[in-house]
Amino acid sequence: MENDNKENLPAHLRQEVDEAEKEAIARMEIEYELRNNLMYKKFFSTYPPEDIEEFVKAYARRKVTWINWGKYYYEHNEDHQLRFYNLAQSCLWQIQQKKLFNLQCQWRSEKIKIPGVVCTMDFRYWEYNIKHCTFLPQITQWEFDLYMDYFQSDEVEIDPTEGDFDFEWQDYVRFAEEHNSSKDEEDLVLPLWYQFYDNRMGTASLMGLTDVRGEMESKYLKLYYDHINKTMPEERSDALAARSSDDYLSAYNPALVEKFVREFEDKQVLRYYLSYEKSHKPMEFADELAEMSFKELREISDVVPVKANADWREALIDAWEEYRRIQVLKLLPLVYDDYLQKQNLGISYEAENNVEIESELNEWKSAIIKGREMDGAAPDFNF
Repeated sequence: MENDNKENLPAHLRQEVDEAEKEAIARMEIEYELRNNLMYKKFFSTYPPEDIEEFVKAYARRKVTWINWGKYYYEHNEDHQLRFYNLAQSCLWQIQQKKLFNLQCQWRSEKIKIPGVVCTMDFRYWEYNIKHCTFLPQITQWEFDLYMDYFQSDEVEIDPTEGDFDFEWQDYVRFAEEHNSSKDEEDLVLPLWYQFYDNRMGTASLMGLTDVRGEMESKYLKLYYDHINKTMPEERSDALAARSSDDYLSAYNPALVEKFVREFEDKQVLRYYLSYEKSHKPMEFADELAEMSFKELREISDVVPVKANADWREALIDAWEEYRRIQVLKLLPLVYDDYLQKQNLGISYEAENNVEIESELNEWKSAIIKGREMDGAAPDFNF
């Protein structure tokens, strides 16, 4: 009868019943083993029978839980280690990004020529293909040691993109403009690794070199895009005219919804609405980082110290960042050894899928060539 009833259940409920039955059988088998196997007799000999029985039942339940869920948590911890290893790999390539950026500064000022590089956009392409950048020499031991010094310094950022979604390692225009302005050091967007390297190696002056190539490219690009803007038909349509967010009827517009509630709902609904919305206000960026840090910290088995801070959010964020820094620092020598082994054996890295970057590069080059033609120059990059 029970089996007939089970067969009438939906598939997901039948699965739950089957799993419950399996767990019950497993518990009974463990309990039988604990009660009857002589190997446990000495362990239990000093305890009263009622304590033994309670222990047997509770232990059996817990052992089933360990077997069913322990594998998940074990693999989860293994996944954490893999994440830190991948993060350490990403950090190692920051060494090459700095070398590429320094070359870009010199190339723009026409101090050097680089085979295959014909326009500034090429550096953005190689940023996203840094593992395959053939004109960069491999990472030397002293460069790695310098990076390790940086990672043990007081000012470290593991991944600048986490706090700046517009960040790019080869963003010369942004970095050089900032360097040549009178901004305070605290406001700099130049990555901390670049700042550390420049302070040690005295290379900050490279950003002060005249951007000869960039200025010439801008001239040809302006000619081309000015022409495009003049020849494109102007699209004027009231139906497609830009509307502000206040012009749209949306149940997710806070001001609009509150206006609607106040006008049409009774006082009780208004009171509930205001209470609910107040407790569900959008999180600030610091709140999001603190919540993410807390979730990450609670998943690890290590004891992580949390330093005193006037803002508990900052304390959690700093604790997680420091833990990540230490884990990456431990793994960097292993990552560098793996890198050297690949270099020595001639093992190439997996190709990057950067179709969008390649498309932007081709469009950039095409625009420069067309701009040069409009200027009466040869359709090439010999300028």
